Amino acid sequence: MIELLIHQWKEKIRSPYWQKSIWLNIVLGILGVYLMLNIVFIGFFADFILLKIFPDTDVVQSFTRILFYYFSFDLIFRFFAQQIPTLSIQPYLTLPVPKSKLLHYPLIKSVSSFVNFLALLLILPFFVKVVCATYPPMFCLSWIFTVLSLIATNNFLNFSLKKYFSKGPLLILFLLTMVGLIIYLDINKTLSLSVYFAMALQSVSEKTFLVVIPLTIAAISYFLGYYLLKRNAYIEDIQTNQHENTSSLSFLSRYGEIGNLMRTEIKMILRNKRPKSLLYISVLFLAYGFIFYQEKNINNYMILIFMGFFLTSVFAIQYGQFSFSWDSSFFDSYMANKISPLNYVRSKYLFFAITSLIGFVITLPYALISYKIGLINAAMLLYNIGISSVVLLYICTWNTSRIDLGRSQFMNYQGTGVTQFLSVIPIAGFPVIVYLSFKYFGVPEYSIYALGLIGLIAIVFNKYLLQLLTRQFIKRRYKMALGFRQI
Repeated sequence: MIELLIHQWKEKIRSPYWQKSIWLNIVLGILGVYLMLNIVFIGFFADFILLKIFPDTDVVQSFTRILFYYFSFDLIFRFFAQQIPTLSIQPYLTLPVPKSKLLHYPLIKSVSSFVNFLALLLILPFFVKVVCATYPPMFCLSWIFTVLSLIATNNFLNFSLKKYFSKGPLLILFLLTMVGLIIYLDINKTLSLSVYFAMALQSVSEKTFLVVIPLTIAAISYFLGYYLLKRNAYIEDIQTNQHENTSSLSFLSRYGEIGNLMRTEIKMILRNKRPKSLLYISVLFLAYGFIFYQEKNINNYMILIFMGFFLTSVFAIQYGQFSFSWDSSFFDSYMANKISPLNYVRSKYLFFAITSLIGFVITLPYALISYKIGLINAAMLLYNIGISSVVLLYICTWNTSRIDLGRSQFMNYQGTGVTQFLSVIPIAGFPVIVYLSFKYFGVPEYSIYALGLIGLIAIVFNKYLLQLLTRQFIKRRYKMALGFRQI
């Protein structure tokens, strides 16, 4: 097992992507250290924070109740974000390596997940500072073993959730609804599950022998994950449901070459891990409206414009930053076939427009809070379709980094470069400039109509804009193809 871990570490540090992106890795490392220091700070001063929020409640009890919410969100976050460690077992199949070790590897490897490390950074400072200073040693040992068991349970349970709930978006929606309903009932004190959770953890900590229960639950989640890996360890067992689901897109063929290109785009998203995980994460972002669309922000046009820009095209913008890079594995086939460059670029534009329109329709119920939200979102939809789409596609012609579609989206920066960061500045900065300009003259609400009008004009003249974009694509396509061939 140790040799397998060493092999994976060597494979990572020797990969061309690691060496080519050394500066990006350094920057991300600095950001990671900054994040960890902030979490340690929160864990160390959690007692002061909790005393201000819950002045009449025991600090440990308050922290334990907060852990209920933490583990609930942690389970959802792991499902969408945490990658299941994979191992290329083909080189080992002809070697005397027991299959059981190959199956135990991803489970053991997942323990070193960055998510688990962050949980320890949050909990251990509080445990050492408060719990150990307040309660007897046996209570402290039982408390920390119980909390660590719950972290391990969430970690290993992630394997089972990804297996069963990744089969369809309705199951994912069901999971989100159930967790959201539980938290909602607890916040409204209809069913105070966090109180019961704190009482249960207190009882286990006071009666040391009960620590066997959380340890057993963690062990069961581990062996359940092992069983699922063992059951699905053969290629011939892979289901073909995705192929059956996407075959219904044949109606797009009626729209000629552009329809076929869009059909290929949709199939690529639904059949590959990275674009599909990006789609799921974008659905989660749509719930941000509940955070920002509050009564105190209804007259804040700056916030409403930003949310309108973000919500109506959350998936389109994130996906559009890598428009041509998504096709990197089969970009040469497009170059070799008689595919019109104009139709290829136009299919990307129409895909951006359609996904933005879908995002607008999904977020339309927010207009029930205030008519301003619906008006601003409609204006930002026009702006995103007319301006953001063209700007993103133009910047994407400078992308030359290959993307592995089979890798997960979380903590995966393959294909990410300076162009992705720079692409957001003009499309997000221009609405801010327009708003500030109208605010300077005392009519900030008129910025909405200006942005909508600018977007509408760009849509009317999109044929001319797409022709200019196609010329840029033709000029850059051979350099793009060369970069996409680099593994």
